[in-house]
Amino acid sequence: MLKTTLIAGGSLFALVTTASAHNGLDLKEAYAGYSQPLVLSVNHGCKGAKVIGLRLKVPDGVTDARAAFDPAWDIEYKMRKVDKPFQAHGTTITEVIDEIEWKNPVKAVPADGWYPFRFKMTIPDTPGKVLHVRNITVCEGDKTDPYIDLPKEELKVEDPEFGKKTWAFMTATPGPAPFLVIRQAPKKQQPWDWTPEQARGGNLQEAMAK
Repeated sequence: MLKTTLIAGGSLFALVTTASAHNGLDLKEAYAGYSQPLVLSVNHGCKGAKVIGLRLKVPDGVTDARAAFDPAWDIEYKMRKVDKPFQAHGTTITEVIDEIEWKNPVKAVPADGWYPFRFKMTIPDTPGKVLHVRNITVCEGDKTDPYIDLPKEELKVEDPEFGKKTWAFMTATPGPAPFLVIRQAPKKQQPWDWTPEQARGGNLQEAMAK
């Protein structure tokens, strides 16, 4: 049964062990301001140990995140207070999900297997920025694989050496946090926010008419 309760205790990133491989996001870019379904793949266990959980830190700037229902796991949330309450769907929001934890699997994931952990979040409205999603694989025998390392220098999309620097980050650190690039959206996500030109289809309609 799905559980959505507060995770007790301190931060889940207080104690971790050395990572030996990479977890990864299915998308490498997403539109600013969009509510985006995502998959974080755990590609194998911890040094031969079966996977029994995943802990995911919701990135700073994300105020709307939630795991997809998955009958194979219990899912728990750790909340955090926001600095400034805001309105969403007619409700005043004073706290948001800070961490998501998948635990107590119906069956442990084999050490040589992989599992897609599904969640969604609203991408910050900061086009051109790089968004890192820190996470920790939890395995049998109190073993963990952390993917929480951040680059020493902020990755900037406009940097001519962006590709070189991202590759260096992913290969030079023991547990690089997977990331995606935030792109400028061509239009708002919802049709009721479109301009008349966007609703008509603009260049697409013109191209089809030719």
